[in-house]
Amino acid sequence: MRLLCSIATLCALAGAAPAMELPDCALIPGSPDSCSPIVACMPGEDSYFVGRAIGWDEGTLSGVTNTGIICIGTWRVTGLGVGLARFACDDGLEGRLVYYYQDGETGTTHGRGLISGFGFVEAWSGHNIEQFLDQTGRRVDGELMCGAAPMLMS
Repeated sequence: MRLLCSIATLCALAGAAPAMELPDCALIPGSPDSCSPIVACMPGEDSYFVGRAIGWDEGTLSGVTNTGIICIGTWRVTGLGVGLARFACDDGLEGRLVYYYQDGETGTTHGRGLISGFGFVEAWSGHNIEQFLDQTGRRVDGELMCGAAPMLMS
């Protein structure tokens, strides 16, 4: 049953990724069924990822890029508000991230890492992603999150 749910989730995410909509997730503190949305900037121009993390203190992650590449992986908290995530994509790319908690109550994190040793990835997860990005001048939008930041001229 869990495998069917994962496949259905990835299929639903594949349709949602180009719109950059965060997945609907239920935060259940302490539960292995807790869910948090994930967004990430992937290597390549305007390439981003939308997905979800399932678990509490450790679990799985899954999602799809705006170009339709499916990625799955695992994550775990290592202590002191720091965590590690690993993932692999169906195009052969693999990545690792170190992430830091911005808000422990909502599981909101920010992380950076490498993909297949040649590209960088920057990711956010949790139920306060939009508010956290707003504070940094970014938005949950492929171009405004991952592309070059627009310059305001006066």
